[in-house]
Amino acid sequence: MFTRSLILLSFTFSLACAEEILTLDKIQVEENGATLEERRDNSIAKRLISGEELTQYGDLNALEILKRTPGVTIADGKGKKSAPGKGYTVVLIDGEETTTSKRVNPLEQISPDMIERIEVMTNGSAEYTAESMGGIVNIVLKVPKSAGQTIAKMTIGSYGGDLPMESLFLQREGKSGKLAYLFNVTAADNRQLDSSSTSKQSAASRSEENRATEGRYQTLNATIKLIYTPSSRDKYTYNGSIGLNSTNSDMNTKPDSLTTTDQSKGAMVWSSIKGEHHLSSTELLEWKLKFHQNDDNGDSTSLQSSPIVTNQKQKDNGSIRILGAEGIYSRAIGDHFIKTGAELKRQNQRDEVTLYGTSIPTSLNTTQMRQDKGSLYFQDEISVGDSTVVTPGVRYENVSRDFGTASTIDYFAPSVHLLHHLTPSDNIRASIAKTVKLPTLNQLSTLTDSSLERNDIVHPDLIGNANLTEEKALSTELRYEHYFENKGIVSVGGFYRNIDDKIENVIKLDAATSRYTQTPENAGQGNLWGVELELKKSLSAYMEGLGMFANATFQDSSLTNRTTGVKRPIKQTSNFLSNIGIDHTLKAYKLTYGAAYRYVGGYDDPMEYQLSQSQKGYGALDLYASKRLDKTFKFQLNVKNITSTTVKMRSNSYDGVGALSTTQLDKIHSKPQILVMVEGKW
Repeated sequence: MFTRSLILLSFTFSLACAEEILTLDKIQVEENGATLEERRDNSIAKRLISGEELTQYGDLNALEILKRTPGVTIADGKGKKSAPGKGYTVVLIDGEETTTSKRVNPLEQISPDMIERIEVMTNGSAEYTAESMGGIVNIVLKVPKSAGQTIAKMTIGSYGGDLPMESLFLQREGKSGKLAYLFNVTAADNRQLDSSSTSKQSAASRSEENRATEGRYQTLNATIKLIYTPSSRDKYTYNGSIGLNSTNSDMNTKPDSLTTTDQSKGAMVWSSIKGEHHLSSTELLEWKLKFHQNDDNGDSTSLQSSPIVTNQKQKDNGSIRILGAEGIYSRAIGDHFIKTGAELKRQNQRDEVTLYGTSIPTSLNTTQMRQDKGSLYFQDEISVGDSTVVTPGVRYENVSRDFGTASTIDYFAPSVHLLHHLTPSDNIRASIAKTVKLPTLNQLSTLTDSSLERNDIVHPDLIGNANLTEEKALSTELRYEHYFENKGIVSVGGFYRNIDDKIENVIKLDAATSRYTQTPENAGQGNLWGVELELKKSLSAYMEGLGMFANATFQDSSLTNRTTGVKRPIKQTSNFLSNIGIDHTLKAYKLTYGAAYRYVGGYDDPMEYQLSQSQKGYGALDLYASKRLDKTFKFQLNVKNITSTTVKMRSNSYDGVGALSTTQLDKIHSKPQILVMVEGKW
C-alpha cells in the first residue's frame, strides 16, 4: 500500500507540472485582513478566533482555550485517561493532526501566546482529513512578521489562594536578508489542590469517601520557525518544536486510608519542512515533509492500609513515531479555483504496561502497532455570478494497519459547501459532507490500563478492542449570518448528523474479577441534531467601549444499540453548551475589563449492561482586567473559576432483573485561580 500511495503522489506532482499558465488572483490572501471580513468571504464556513481574544482570560494552554470554543467539547487534560474532542472534533496544529498518547497531549504544550488564531470548521471539506467527525479545529501558530521584536511575558498566581502557579514566555522574531525567523520558549510550573467525594449506597450498606488530590504540572517548550524567501516565486519554511513535561499527582482517601500516586514524564518533537513555488501567476505548488515523535513513561501506585493492606503498582511506557509527506497543487481558471493534493503518513507505536503485586511483576504486556495512510483529494471553488460560491470536493483515503491483526480499508469522502451573499452583510451557508472516524491505535490495543485499588464505575480499568471498525457519518448544515457595520456578527444554524457504527465506551462489571472495565465498542446507528446560535456585537450605542459575545448549542441525539435493539441517547452527550461574556474599554485610561461565563449542560444515560450514569450541568465564571502601562508594558489580572465549579455525577448498578442495587454519587470540587501577568514588547 505504501508503495502504491507513493506512485499516486508522484502522479499528482506530474499532473501539477503539466498544467497551463493563467492568471492567479486567489492564492495570495492578505494576512492583515479583518477577521470577520475574512470569515464572511470564506467559501467554507469557519469561525475565526484571533490571538487577542485567546489571551484575555488567562488560559494556560490550548486545551483550556478550546473549552471556550463554540460547539467544541474538550475533556480535561493532565492525565493518562484524557483526550481531546470526545470523538466528535479533530484538532489540528498548523494543519497537522494531533496524536495523543496515554500521557502526552500536544495541546497542553501550546501556550496561548504561541497562537496566531484558531479556525473552527463545523463540517468537513476535501482538503482536510476525512476523519472530521463533528468538524475541525485548526490551531494556527504565529509566523515571523516583524523586522525585529522581542516579547517577554511573566505570569504568577495561586490556585485556591494556597498553591503557586507561574509561567514564563519569551519570543524573538526578526529578519536578516531573505531569512525571517521566530523562536520562543515557554516554561510553566503549576500546582493545584482539589477535593472530591464518593458516596455509595445499597440496601445493605452505605459508605462515604473524601479525597484530597494535589497535583504539580511542569512543562518546557521551545519552538523555532524559519522562513527563507530566495525570490518572489519561492518560499521555504521550517517548523521545529520540542516539549518536555512532568506530572505528579498524589491523592489521599479517607476513611479507607487509600493513597494513590501517579507520576509521568514525556517528550514531544514536531518538525516539518515546507516549500511553496509559484509556477506562474495562476499556479501554486506546495510540498511538506514532516516528522513527529511522542515518548512518555509513567508510574502509578496505590497503597491501602485499612481495612486490609494492599499494594499495587503499574508502569507504562509509550512511543509514537510519525513520518509523512504531502503535496498540493492549486490553480485558478476563470471562475474556478482548483486544489488537488496527496499525502502519505506512517505511524509506528509501541506500548508497554507492567502490573506489579507487592514488588514482583504479575504481568508484562507489550504491543507494536503500525499504520500507513495514503490520501488523495480534489476540490473546486466555483464562483457563480457575483453572489454565490459552490465548493465541491472528494477525498480518498487508504489505511493499512498491523496491530497484531493486519487490516486494510479505503473510503471516499465527498463534500459540497455553498455560500450565497444575500446582501453585502448577509450570508446563507449550506454544506453536506461524508466523514469517518477511525479507531485510534490506543483503542485497538488490548493492553489493560489498570485503575488499581481505585476501581469503581467512574474509574474502571481501560481495555482496547481489536475488533473495532470505523464510524461513518453523513453531516448536513444550514446557517444564516448577518455582519454588523461595527464588525459584529449574529448567526443561527442547524445541523444533522447520521452515524453508522458509532463508537462508545462501554463500562461493565467483570464477574470473574469483580472489577469494572471500560472497552470501546461499535454501539450501533445514531443521530445527532441541533441548533447553534452566535452573537458578537458592540454596545457602544449604550455605553462607549462596551461589547458582548454569546454562543449556545442546543442538541439532541438518539442511538439504536445493535446488540439489545434499545433506542436511547448517545452516551455522555450534553444537551446544551454556552458561553457568554461582556467587556468594557476605557480608552482614556487604556483599561479593558470583562467577564465570561461558560456552561456545560448535563446528560442522563439510561440503564445498559446493568449500569447507568448521569451528570449535572456546571458552569464557571472568569474575570479579567488589562491595563496598557505604556507602549512597552502591559499589566493583566485574571480571576478564573471564581464560582468554584463542582461537577456532580451519579452512577447506578442494577441486578439481573433490572432492580436498582447500588447508587454511587461523585462530586469533584475545584477552586479559583488568581493570575497576575506583566508583558513587555521591544
